[in-house]
Amino acid sequence: MKNYIILLLTVLLCTSCQEDITSNLKQIENQLKTENTSTSTFTLKNDTILKGKLGTEIFIPKDLFANYTNGKITFELKEYFSKEDIILNGLSTITDKDELLESSGMIYINFTEEGKQLTIKEGKRYKAQLPNKILANSNLYSNANDSIFKWEFIEGIQRDTAIIDILKNAAFGITVDKTGAGGFFKNVKTDSVSIIQKRDSLLLIKNRKESKKREIQNQIIAETNMSEFDFGDPSFGDFTEADTTVTTEQLEKQYKMYQKFYDFDTFASSKLGWINCDRVLNVEKEVTLQLSLKNHKNITHFSVYYIYKNYKTFLKESYRSTPALSKNFKVSGRTKVVVMSTTNDTYLYDFFYVNKSSKTNFEINLKETTLDNLKKVLISQ
Repeated sequence: MKNYIILLLTVLLCTSCQEDITSNLKQIENQLKTENTSTSTFTLKNDTILKGKLGTEIFIPKDLFANYTNGKITFELKEYFSKEDIILNGLSTITDKDELLESSGMIYINFTEEGKQLTIKEGKRYKAQLPNKILANSNLYSNANDSIFKWEFIEGIQRDTAIIDILKNAAFGITVDKTGAGGFFKNVKTDSVSIIQKRDSLLLIKNRKESKKREIQNQIIAETNMSEFDFGDPSFGDFTEADTTVTTEQLEKQYKMYQKFYDFDTFASSKLGWINCDRVLNVEKEVTLQLSLKNHKNITHFSVYYIYKNYKTFLKESYRSTPALSKNFKVSGRTKVVVMSTTNDTYLYDFFYVNKSSKTNFEINLKETTLDNLKKVLISQ
């Protein structure tokens, strides 16, 4: 009986120690996080535009919500666009199908009415305009979990892009710089950008009846996916008449301004919670990483950060395991792997690099550090 009590106390003591490690590790992760949250309260009587501290704009139709009862709405928006913010907040970029993602940025959006969760009416959507440049071929993903990020592809999303309206600018005689400031813009569906780009360029040439048509056509062919066949399409009319009032240089300038069409990106959604604008990252190879602890072998709770150097791609995983760990890993360029844990209120870490030709067995030598240095290790390449 006495031996049983000693054994039970030992088990309880070990369990308590491990819970302290887990709690301390969670506390470190919380201390690493950045504060990018905007909140506001309002009463929804008219169509409303709300703006986050980093520039995200949310357009809310007055009849958006199914269960709104004219009380005060609390709006919460979190914005994460930099790689540093994504890393420090532990926002992994991987899908529920285990695909690596390269992120253009993430937001969290939610609405409550005096503590009650608001829901969106069927068929209704809010619009979000992101402040940063969106990677080509990106899609939208959602996530309903605040601690485990496995992004799910959003079907049927409406995405618009604001592009410079070169035809309207030309009609009004407006000259703008490469940002399009002071001129006209128009929203187009993202998947129609290339078609509209070709159409507007051809119509601009037609309307100006440019005498140096062939030179400009060759330039456009060189800068887009157009071909000689596109210029021969009879739906765009005849380009034979000449007008010497417009120079090649003027048309080239206007065309180059038109290329700057991804400054802003807009999407319409009925999803609340986490939204991520990403594209799938190509993987060079898959390997099995073998990690073993050289010291502090009593630690069985630790976090591993996988930071892809050339991409805004990041994975964070927490482990409760033996000192040896096996991990299936997707290689894409050079990746920094940071292992961290804690003991007796002390921060511990080690790191190494992985690429397609590196070794796959690593011995982890945990070293004491400060929170500030740990941040530097995570965000430095």
